[in-house]
Amino acid sequence: MTLSPSIARFISIFNAFNALNVQTAVIHVQKYPGKPSVDAGIKDLDFEVLSNGVVTQTGKSTANGRIDVRVLPGANTVLKIMGSEFQVTVTNDVFAAVNTHTGRKERLRYLGYHIGRHGANGNGVDNDATPRFEYERSVLDFQADHTNTTDADPTTIDADLQADAGA
Repeated sequence: MTLSPSIARFISIFNAFNALNVQTAVIHVQKYPGKPSVDAGIKDLDFEVLSNGVVTQTGKSTANGRIDVRVLPGANTVLKIMGSEFQVTVTNDVFAAVNTHTGRKERLRYLGYHIGRHGANGNGVDNDATPRFEYERSVLDFQADHTNTTDADPTTIDADLQADAGA
């Protein structure tokens, strides 16, 4: 008998004999981009999570807008909230270096500073800085929230990006 690598066997002294390895995607629904906080979060939003079309979770967002979405291995996970559906995936990929255009773009998107639909995957994260105006707009928005300087110079935000989004 071959077991799936996502199922672990417990020894017989436990009440249950199997366990599924489930990853959790932490989602924050906020009024504006940035670090999750109570004043930015949208509280008590009804949500539903579907795994392969079957409802697996329902609930309301917390005071800071947090929703913990359980993502089963290999399942198509969808978060339904505010009349919209969002595909939820979990990855262990790390960000590109913070001092690169790609690294800055990845962190800006992670923090909610939308940078457009360009790039190979249509997500605004690509290997160059074009189209320039979308990238500059996200940098300006981030600077307006974090510094006294609003010059659209992406090199000035590296430390704040790293502090807010991680290495």
